[in-house]
Amino acid sequence: MTTLASPSTVAVAEHADQPGRSSRPGSFTGLRELVRLMLRRDRLRLTLWFVGIVGLVVATAASIIGLYGTQAELDQYGRLVRNNTALIVQAGPGYGLDHPTTGAVMMNELAIWVIIAISLMAVFMMVRHTRTEEESERAELIRAAPVGRHAPLAASLLSATAANVLVVGGVVTSLMAFGLPVTGSLAFGASLIGAGGVFAGVTAVTAQVAGTSRAALALGGTTIAMSFVLRAVGDVGDGRLSWLSPIGWAQGIRAYADERWWVLILPVVATAGLVTAAVTLQANRDFGAGILPQRAGPPSAGRLLGTPFGLAVRLQRSSVIGWTIGLALVGFFYGIVADQAESIIEDNPDMADFFAQLGESSITDAFLSTSILILALFGTGFTISSVLRLRTEESSTHADSILATPTTRLRWVSSHVAVAVAGTTAIMSVTGSAIGAGFALMTGDAGQIPRILGAALVMVPAMLVMAGVTLLVYGTAPRLALLAWGGLVFVCVVGMLGTVLKLPQWTLELSPYQHVPALTAESFSLLPLAVLCIVAAAFTALGVVAVERRDIG
Repeated sequence: MTTLASPSTVAVAEHADQPGRSSRPGSFTGLRELVRLMLRRDRLRLTLWFVGIVGLVVATAASIIGLYGTQAELDQYGRLVRNNTALIVQAGPGYGLDHPTTGAVMMNELAIWVIIAISLMAVFMMVRHTRTEEESERAELIRAAPVGRHAPLAASLLSATAANVLVVGGVVTSLMAFGLPVTGSLAFGASLIGAGGVFAGVTAVTAQVAGTSRAALALGGTTIAMSFVLRAVGDVGDGRLSWLSPIGWAQGIRAYADERWWVLILPVVATAGLVTAAVTLQANRDFGAGILPQRAGPPSAGRLLGTPFGLAVRLQRSSVIGWTIGLALVGFFYGIVADQAESIIEDNPDMADFFAQLGESSITDAFLSTSILILALFGTGFTISSVLRLRTEESSTHADSILATPTTRLRWVSSHVAVAVAGTTAIMSVTGSAIGAGFALMTGDAGQIPRILGAALVMVPAMLVMAGVTLLVYGTAPRLALLAWGGLVFVCVVGMLGTVLKLPQWTLELSPYQHVPALTAESFSLLPLAVLCIVAAAFTALGVVAVERRDIG
């Protein structure tokens, strides 16, 4: 199948083929033009990453300064958190909490999530500009011009670094704007750049090893997960394993807590080694193929794979499995922590009042309902990405092959929406069961598992509303489909920080999650769930109509 190039891609090829250029280009010929092209293509994605990460930092800084305004409150936080194993697993070792400052508390609450977000950004950007480009055959068009063999990989690394520096600049500026020390802010920023560089290097290697973009992305995500686990086990133990984790390195700089600048040597050396390995692997593999050969499939497709739904399941099954395992692990930890919620919060009046506002039951039930909401917001990332798979199929022209058969647009769209619905339900079912299992393990009450599972499942209608909105955006303006991620940022801010930021009531009501009964802290109510299902169906129907009325491609 011939892949059509965008005007920007053709411009790079033409520029590289100007008269006077050598007929045998050097290894990095065309590097500058490729960097400009990649940053141009990523301008919308980069804007969303910037707004999401910097917005998280700003919102968290505002809430922490509001909750811990005096040294006595900071000291109390340090006593409650410092030696809590479950919280150390989730947040980190808690550097500086012996004599806590606002910056030290900020790092304990925020650092791990920003590090992971920066790492994910690097992984997604690298896969997009390396392995995905080879799969779509756009890289073949570029390489047909006088462009160096290693120029695309180098351009990918440089564009990922530029994006990293831009986002980190926003993070550091935001921290200093809240009055936090310049030295600690710069140290945290440097650690983020280091973490982003390491995982960009990791993905540069996985893009050479794996034969598909999904496999490269899975390997990169698995590396982040393993880094988190090594850091968690090391922080709970004697700390040795933490030094095997890039996330542990980023936290090990001890921002706002007697900074250790020498730690930056570790990500610099690791990044240099990974980039060298990636270049070596690229020089010793066939273009378009990975180092690891792809496993041969069966000689004939099964009956289910011959249907649009079966194909959608096949395309998204790895994503469903990955999201399920990731959220279930986090949910299990939340279940363990829930048993200690009252002992953690009872001595902190501000936090106790916050959780008390969530319902009239115990602090433990309020903590569980809040944990389920947070995981549902994270799980909405799968819901949105699952619907946006339609856009990926369309932009790669794979949809043309499907729609050239008797398959109607309605069946094609419905198949991916059905996978999004089934996948979302499965993810929340397993996640709710994992939370319940963790809680039951600590309390010895297995009867809590069905109750917590039900609390997780009531989040599904709100998540399906987000799926419907995403489909409507894709159907009406496919080029702007990524704006659906902005909706996820909005509901996350409303769900986790709406009360702290004192947002107006009408703003809160825009989030579908505000209308879900907060089980286990509240009683069950069927009416709001039914209304959410109707709203989700309406948005989905409008999205299907929009897709049917426009040109594909």
